Amino acid sequence: MAALLQIAPTPAGAASLVIDAAGIVAESDSGDDLATLRGLFQGAHAPHDFASLGPLQPTLSGLGMKRMRILQADVYSDLDGDGVFRPSPPGVWDNLTGSIDWALQHGLSLHFPVAYFMPLSFAAYGPAETWPQTILERYRSYARQLVQYAAARSFDGGASSIIFEVSNELDIDEGAPLSYQEWLAWVAQCSWGCSYADNPVVLGYPPLGPWGRVLWWMDPATFRVAFPDIWGADGYPFLDDVRRVTRAVAPLQKVYADAVASVLADTNFMATYPGKTIEIAGPALAGHSFRSAEDPTTHAKLSTLEDRFIDHMFDANTASGQFNVSKLDYFSFHYYGDFRNGPDGPTTALGYMTARMREKLTAAGHPEVKLFVSEWGPSADLSSDINYSHKGAAWAAAFLAEAVANKVALGSYLQYTDAVGEAATGTINQASLLHKLDGAYYPKPPANVFRMFAMMSGARRPVSGLSASNPDLGAFAASDANSAGVVVVNYNPSFTDEAGTAQSFTTELRALPFAATTVTVERYLIDARTSNLQAFLTLPSHPSPELQRVEQFTAQVDSAGSLSLPTRTLGLGVSFWRITR
Repeated sequence: MAALLQIAPTPAGAASLVIDAAGIVAESDSGDDLATLRGLFQGAHAPHDFASLGPLQPTLSGLGMKRMRILQADVYSDLDGDGVFRPSPPGVWDNLTGSIDWALQHGLSLHFPVAYFMPLSFAAYGPAETWPQTILERYRSYARQLVQYAAARSFDGGASSIIFEVSNELDIDEGAPLSYQEWLAWVAQCSWGCSYADNPVVLGYPPLGPWGRVLWWMDPATFRVAFPDIWGADGYPFLDDVRRVTRAVAPLQKVYADAVASVLADTNFMATYPGKTIEIAGPALAGHSFRSAEDPTTHAKLSTLEDRFIDHMFDANTASGQFNVSKLDYFSFHYYGDFRNGPDGPTTALGYMTARMREKLTAAGHPEVKLFVSEWGPSADLSSDINYSHKGAAWAAAFLAEAVANKVALGSYLQYTDAVGEAATGTINQASLLHKLDGAYYPKPPANVFRMFAMMSGARRPVSGLSASNPDLGAFAASDANSAGVVVVNYNPSFTDEAGTAQSFTTELRALPFAATTVTVERYLIDARTSNLQAFLTLPSHPSPELQRVEQFTAQVDSAGSLSLPTRTLGLGVSFWRITR
């Protein structure tokens, strides 16, 4: 029998959180903040070892996962000699069909980034910029057939939707030519008097085709790579170079937007799949150019690659009208790091970036285009423990609320597991839902946060009692006719204190629809010692990394629908009150 609740006096200095179960909070464009928040984590990149999907099923179900991102699934896809699409050549593992089918077998729809590499049969024609019109039309045919094949395969397997995305971080990938680091190393050890002519390093480019060049649309013959011209206006397009938009990103987005539009316009095809949706996203940039999005002195806005992309997609009054698209459902971007202050300064903070993108889309006449954080996680820094500790849990809980407030409509966490291939143990420092250790799978703390939100139901409710003077403490509440849930997070981006500065708080729920009822109250916790993979691996007691329920008792909701919960203290981490009738 669970203990009956007894309330002790509230200590001085505790935050008094009050949840109004009769009110509604709707910061998201959908009007359903809880559903939007879940949609931010209910997609992730496919595990490298698809055989692991079976053991992952409890996690898939517990988090309500809906989508699988299959980056590079089209690496072997191509046209045959008759111009007919083939998901893979004879004798080569069918990466595309296998990826689609594995997702469908586990009830997941597809998030499909396309065109990261050039199909093999096109490599003989050189970079896409040099193609004659006949070859360009052949590639357009390939893109349309790829879209139709993936959509049909998905819908035949039971999926209700598919999202295509173009492409993956083309703002930073291949940020320098091959051997550039070797040249820098040569410079560093060269004595005074060395000249560029003395440099023995030859710069180059990856080959075209599968697993080769990423900037395959651009013609490298148009760039100067001799020193010192490599840094000039006609030099190599280093990361964030504006030429990457017009000569790599925009042409591909146009091709695939037209391909999706063509498939949607095929009435015979779409009649076969009534009610199914095909959407397209892009440009999936890393946001690196936002570091210099403002003049440091005047704060005047400087053009980012994201700004230029939107111009080229929608502004028919510019010379870029050749890239205008008829369809863009999601403006996609990636995000890691300090979302409050920005990992590279204030212009890289999540709020600044999303506001700027929405402003730009609205000015272009397309406010209907939604924001999609198509890859995200606490940190891309593999030297940190944030991705597998309570630090990452606090970060994730705070980030989710921040993303909802900033009108982000959809998301995809980096990946399901951190194992590559059939490795018995994964790379623990990577952002993933699960860590693979000696063949077994263990949840990382961010996944435990997602489990908390997955256990909630109903509409989001207002929370008062949060103080602007203490931004470390945040809360997200929801309730329906039979339950209520309150997630409380203590997050500070500095992480200077491993356990965090403890915050005390009380919780009162008002206007619950089940007045004068005895309810069950549970509390789940993630902190330095609880529901924490890092603690499991490092503490002698090896506490379970699974989400832990640390309290359960019964309580009486009064005749007015109010319920007061006892004071609790939370260090760096996340606490979840769950009330059920």
